[in-house]
Amino acid sequence: MSENDPLLGLVDDLLAMPLPDGLSGATIEVEADGFAVSVTRHGSTASASMAPIGRDGEAVEKTQRVHATTVGIFSSARPWSAGDNVARGDVLGGIQSLGQVAEINAPADGEIREVLVAGGAPVEYGQPLFVISLR
Repeated sequence: MSENDPLLGLVDDLLAMPLPDGLSGATIEVEADGFAVSVTRHGSTASASMAPIGRDGEAVEKTQRVHATTVGIFSSARPWSAGDNVARGDVLGGIQSLGQVAEINAPADGEIREVLVAGGAPVEYGQPLFVISLR
């Protein structure tokens, strides 16, 4: 579990959880402490989304954070800014580590709500890079 953010650690644990034999996909949804977390697994592919919940129980805005998949130096694919539209699979940037580059892709269609890391910045595993408002 992540030392800095217990919720992020929970999501990491859910993403890493193996699927039972014979099950090709599953979705786990948890609502607690003012947040809704949804983790979807399809074979070896997994995605997660988190959204704050308003006082009336309705989601305030569905957003998804895009996290670093490795430690290294982040390079943006282009100068992203809030309001830019992205489609699932769009390359947002890459993380260079030990001579290899790990692509960071948009996990869903949406609009960039926040850019949390500038190009050329060092990043840690699991560090949030972008916040995407889902469509």
